[in-house]
Amino acid sequence: MTLLDPKKIKIEKDQKNLLTLSTQNGKTYRKVNFLLLFPFTDLENYVSAVIRKGSEYAEIGIIKHLKDLPKDMGRYVREDLKLRYFVPEIRDIKSITTRYWFHKFDVYTDRGEKIFYLRNVRENVRFKADSSIVITDMEKCRYKIPNYTRLSPKALAELDRILL
Repeated sequence: MTLLDPKKIKIEKDQKNLLTLSTQNGKTYRKVNFLLLFPFTDLENYVSAVIRKGSEYAEIGIIKHLKDLPKDMGRYVREDLKLRYFVPEIRDIKSITTRYWFHKFDVYTDRGEKIFYLRNVRENVRFKADSSIVITDMEKCRYKIPNYTRLSPKALAELDRILL
C-alpha cells in the first residue's frame, strides 16, 4: 500500500477533461480514476487512485484524507467520486406493478421521474440501520430511499406490498 502525500502530488485535468496524477517520485499517470475504500459511505478518507489496465484496475496509491489536498485537486477527486458513485434518491413512489416476477417501479427521484425494473426483491433491496433503503435494479443501477418512514402513505403501501 502506497500512501500519496497531498503536498507532493499533483492532480490536474487535461484538455479532454481526464484526470492526470503526478506522484512524489515524478511519475505521471493519465486517465486516473478514484475509488472509495471500505467503508463506501466515507467519501473523504482513504481514497484509492487507480488506472485501468485491461479489465482490472492498478492502484497508484491512496490519499488518506481529501481535506489535506489543495482545493482544486480535492474538487477534481470529489467530482470523479460523485460520478462513479452516483445514486439517485427516491423522493416518492407513484406505483409498483408486478408482472411475471418483475416489479416495475415508477418513482420520483431527486433527478426527476424514473422507471426501473427489479427482479429479486430479497437480493436487491437492502435495509440500513438508519431507516434508508438501497435498491439495485436489473441494470445494476442503485437508488436510495434516504428514510423510508418519510414516504407518503401510498408509497409505503406500494413498497410494503412487494416487500412483505
